[in-house]
Amino acid sequence: MSSLRQIAFYGKGGIGKSTTSQNTLAALAEMGQKILIVGCDPKADSTRLILHAKA
Repeated sequence: MSSLRQIAFYGKGGIGKSTTSQNTLAALAEMGQKILIVGCDPKADSTRLILHAKA
């Protein structure tokens, strides 16, 4: 049985949190891991990235 792991990215705006989190999640998904991303940014940068929409 695998355990749940939580990773949080936070800090000052404009330092690449959305890009870093999306790349980390993409790598984990390619390794066969199940992932869930929860974005709390009102600008919805993570949502746009994951849906391949224009930022």
